[in-house]
Amino acid sequence: MLVQLAEWHPGDIRTVYRHFPLLSIHDKASLAGQAAEAAGAQGLFWEMHDFLFGQYSAWIRLSPEEFLQWLAIAAEELELDVQRFEDDLVRGQYAIEMEDAFFQGIASGILATPFIFLNGSLYQVEPSLTNLESYIRLNLLTASQYDRYPPMILEEDTQYLARIELESGEVIVQLYPDHTPLAVNNFIFLAKEGWFDGNPFHTIVPGVYVESGDPTGTGLGGPGYYFDDEISDDLTFNEPGMLAMSSSGPNTNGSQFFITLKPLPELNGSRTIFGRLIDGLDLLTSLNARQPLEDFLKPHEVVILSVTIEVR
Repeated sequence: MLVQLAEWHPGDIRTVYRHFPLLSIHDKASLAGQAAEAAGAQGLFWEMHDFLFGQYSAWIRLSPEEFLQWLAIAAEELELDVQRFEDDLVRGQYAIEMEDAFFQGIASGILATPFIFLNGSLYQVEPSLTNLESYIRLNLLTASQYDRYPPMILEEDTQYLARIELESGEVIVQLYPDHTPLAVNNFIFLAKEGWFDGNPFHTIVPGVYVESGDPTGTGLGGPGYYFDDEISDDLTFNEPGMLAMSSSGPNTNGSQFFITLKPLPELNGSRTIFGRLIDGLDLLTSLNARQPLEDFLKPHEVVILSVTIEVR
């Protein structure tokens, strides 16, 4: 799993291995860690590490004395300097290091193995590939986030169109700056910054709505700030093709938005509507269902290539 993540994010993540030998439970935990370090002194740490894990069933029931003999054979198979390797183990060259690793682990809050620290904090969620990849993407997103809502760039008496380019065609949206200036200004700013370029439609409820605006595809990413709701009685979800802000509660608008594919009057008064599709709704009505975390690692059916703003 960690190898897969490293392949997906070359140059972005670094894997650091830490020993945590459960000295009070496993009679060979210290010896196994010492063996890996002794092999590491000869440039073969990971080879011994992987060999020990791969052959776990062959040595777990051995006594410590029998395990030492088994390790000598393993060292020979890995073409180590066997005498040097054995000498390091017999004189306990790395025994203190294993004791220190155990007590440091306990002090760090580790209760069992395996364990993962991410950016210095103990990761206490199930370490699945989906969860770890989500965490990495969200952390990488912080480099692109902003520390505050953008400056107002809207011009008076000006109409704005947004052209959302997809592989299948173009979706054109009439924006509503007079009714929802904060949402429109935010959308235009992010579009000009290229924030939406490459964003997937991370949520698709066929025939109901589609959602995008999160570069991570997790459904959890945003621009680093929130802004207030703008609920207008003149704008409703009584027809399909309404462009509105996604939110997790009052005044939690960010970069995520959704487009309705049918009338959803039950949403009236609860979301900021800031535009309406005037072309391209048909490109969104036949998409397959998708939920951000359930289908996270599957290829996305629809990705925004770019969003350009046209002023009239």
